[in-house]
Amino acid sequence: MNGERILIRPATVHDIPDIVRLRRGMFEAMGYGDGGQLDGVDAACEAYFARAIQAGRYQGWLALTPEGKAIASGGLVVDEHPPGPGNRSGRIGYVMSLYTDPSYRRRGIARNVMGRIMERIRSAGITVAALHATDVGQPLYDQFGFAESNEMRATV
Repeated sequence: MNGERILIRPATVHDIPDIVRLRRGMFEAMGYGDGGQLDGVDAACEAYFARAIQAGRYQGWLALTPEGKAIASGGLVVDEHPPGPGNRSGRIGYVMSLYTDPSYRRRGIARNVMGRIMERIRSAGITVAALHATDVGQPLYDQFGFAESNEMRATV
């Protein structure tokens, strides 16, 4: 990482402001520009993360500069579905909110955060992982073995 010591560590409830800030940056990079809408999402995310981190339903990781500035994040939620032929446990590791501040990109930080997430998925014995990729993120996810699927989605 160009000689810079970036610390990657698990997120805690104390990190919620940084998690929300980085998640908002992700949405903005995806083209969401309505500030009022994003403010509402931020508030909803703060409440969600306060509950989910405490309960262990959301596991997140932050990348920090030597000065302690959070510059990247990523998270994992484990969903449980009925078992099936391709997933006998029914557990699916859903990777979300992998985002790096633009001024810190192309240094392997997202790859390292993603590596931590994948380590956690494997150590939990989860054999299926899923995510939604942007065009920018897809090459990284390809390196971790993710591939296009037949998922469909409806907004109801």
